[in-house]
Amino acid sequence: MLNELKNVASRINDLIVNDDFPATVEPQYLRATVMDYPSRGGKRLRPALLLWCCGLLGGNIDTALYPAMAAELFHNWTLVHDDIIDEDRMRRGQLTTHESLRLFARDTFDGGDLAADKFGQNFAILAGDIQQGWALNTILKSAQHGLSTELSLALGQRLLKLGSCQLISGEALDVEFPMRNWQNISCEEVLHMLELKTGALLRFCAEAGAAIALNTCDFERKEVKMLGDFAAAAGIAFQLRDDWLGIFGDFDKLGKEIASDLASEKPTILLLKTFENLKPELQLHLAGMLGLDEYDKDIIKQVQTLMRECGSEAYVREKAEKLTEQAKEILHQFPDNKYRSFLLELTSFLINREQ
Repeated sequence: MLNELKNVASRINDLIVNDDFPATVEPQYLRATVMDYPSRGGKRLRPALLLWCCGLLGGNIDTALYPAMAAELFHNWTLVHDDIIDEDRMRRGQLTTHESLRLFARDTFDGGDLAADKFGQNFAILAGDIQQGWALNTILKSAQHGLSTELSLALGQRLLKLGSCQLISGEALDVEFPMRNWQNISCEEVLHMLELKTGALLRFCAEAGAAIALNTCDFERKEVKMLGDFAAAAGIAFQLRDDWLGIFGDFDKLGKEIASDLASEKPTILLLKTFENLKPELQLHLAGMLGLDEYDKDIIKQVQTLMRECGSEAYVREKAEKLTEQAKEILHQFPDNKYRSFLLELTSFLINREQ
């Protein structure tokens, strides 16, 4: 599966770096910024999901390449904006877009640190906006590469509904949670947020692959909907693993800062369950380790110990494993071919990944 994943990544990378959409973006450094995240490579999980769901139902995956590229581009603009919201400095082992632009502005213009900060955020927002346009342009371009105009338009509408509406709604809920009293936030609300923020785009990928294979614009068709449900379950499991890695992961493997969720006081299920399970005095101790400017190994170790000893870490891991099994059960209802094997392995990879 990993070799096939590398093959998908290579094909999507070639399409991205050779696409002409960003060519007229000005100024030049904005054009380079638009290309930055998409050109960093990565595992290309979303394109693989789309292509393999297409292959699972007997479709020609070559006709699905542009929608797969569009899904990856759409994912990348959300990362750019998410990094601004979360004030993250690192992404995939390199500087985030707004941080890179901040340093560029500081070294290039005479405006001081505050002006450089504003410049970095403003231009990162613009870069993300262009990337979103690039994604939609790519969906429409699929009509020139094997898909009917009707299906290309239907896929564009589906991407806007699941991506621009549901995904951003999930992000909005995620941003709202820290503003609320933690005692009024339930794990069910957080799961719903994850289904929107992470699951919506993965659902699109699976549904798009199925729709292309079946040449249908009916996203309520049984096979299409089943694969969408599979991807949504796998997506929530993926995010639960991501939250776990945010506390228990290895920076060198993860490529981003550990404990950023603690710094932002983000109410993940892992953190909510920890507060729920701890005695009052330990709740106060944990609360004192949230929202800090820096986290050394000792503080992270204390948080890890609390989460393990109260059972919240085990709860989150078990929840992710159950969702993974749910996703696999759906896949087992489809034909036994190489693409089903790839998807089953991919699902296992999502729950066991270290980065």
